[in-house]
Amino acid sequence: MDDQELVEALRVREPDAPASVYGAYADRLYAYCWFRTQARDDAQVALRDTFIAAEAHIDKLRDPELFGPWLYAIARLQCARRPPSEDRTPDPPVASHDQEDVDQRLVSWKAVQALSPLSQDVLDLHLRHGLSIPELGAVLGLAPGNVQDVLDRAHMELEQTLTAEMLEGQGPYGCAERAALLRQRSSGTDVDGRLSRHAEECSECEAFCPRAVSASKVFGLLPVVHPPDELKLRVVSCFTDPELVGYRLFVATSFSGFTAAGFPLQGDRSARPRASSPGAAWKRALLGVAAVAVLGGGGFAWASFGADGRDAERMDTIVGPNDTPRPGHDRASPSPDAVSGDVPDPGRTPSVTPVQGQKPEDVPRSLTESGMPGPSGSEQVTSTRSPGSSPGPPRPSASPSASPSKPPPSGGGTPVPSPPPSPTGEPASPSPTGQSPAPSG
Repeated sequence: MDDQELVEALRVREPDAPASVYGAYADRLYAYCWFRTQARDDAQVALRDTFIAAEAHIDKLRDPELFGPWLYAIARLQCARRPPSEDRTPDPPVASHDQEDVDQRLVSWKAVQALSPLSQDVLDLHLRHGLSIPELGAVLGLAPGNVQDVLDRAHMELEQTLTAEMLEGQGPYGCAERAALLRQRSSGTDVDGRLSRHAEECSECEAFCPRAVSASKVFGLLPVVHPPDELKLRVVSCFTDPELVGYRLFVATSFSGFTAAGFPLQGDRSARPRASSPGAAWKRALLGVAAVAVLGGGGFAWASFGADGRDAERMDTIVGPNDTPRPGHDRASPSPDAVSGDVPDPGRTPSVTPVQGQKPEDVPRSLTESGMPGPSGSEQVTSTRSPGSSPGPPRPSASPSASPSKPPPSGGGTPVPSPPPSPTGEPASPSPTGQSPAPSG
């Protein structure tokens, strides 16, 4: 199915539309979510919430040809709510000792992590995911005329951070000025530009710098993480489980607004702080020690980066378009044995009302309809239990391995959807802005 068929299937609420969208975009979006969060658990939750939000707001997208970039824009906001902590070790590791180019992979990773958040995003989306200049502008919320300037600055910044990482790999020996700059860098000061300019003028340091930097080759050495096979069932079952209507409403109403083209607004929260604090410097130093250990204390050889310049053509995308089944075919039906957690009670569908401050017309159509679509897509399941009734089975956790719903509160009144708990099991409260809380750990 192409993007227009996928969009139409979502708009008419075809029962198998979520599974079809998952098959077409899960690999690419999961790789992007992992790059932003650096943790498999957070990437799985971000991917799940991306598909939930996409199904809820599909009517806002004006151009079906931009369905792919639109999904990336939603995923970017979901990942911004789960930024990696400074002391987090990437899961899985960025390189292993059995890889012949492990040293270059480590240096490439450190150089990319030293980039500003916007430079990381624009290069990753352009080089590894194949987004064009207009598509980048739509995803990042930039004017089309500014995207090329952002790309040029990102290329220049990558040259500086890569040079700084290679000089740091050589240590402070042989050049007093380099030693002084490296001491400042280890304390969290951003001196990458000064290190790069120093290397151009210092005959001792110039020998350790790359002759030319190919951004596509640097990003090509970054890890590509694939979603687990069982994640598809966990995500698709969210759209058929009546227990999760409240959670889906919570995810769908966590956006601050949309552009005229239907893209979600990208706020300041979508940008991660640059890794320049002492904690981030310690993390860089730890990776540097690992690289030196792999090399046996030797120097870095960057010949594989070649001299093809920074303006090389974009590398192949991480995952090309996947053929997906048409709605009504090859449907994965969830079963109690396949989904972890308790089997939900079909009679516990909470009534759906807007959260506080939410306009009624902004509530997604798919969540204001009574109940959830049944297996055939034509029947509706409605709540037969009052809010004051005794709760059903225990509420599953927010982990992708279980369904993240919450039973209606006891007493009178209309139930209000609650945010998912953190993966650690601690309760979390929604922020005043309605944003999804960032899971801890």
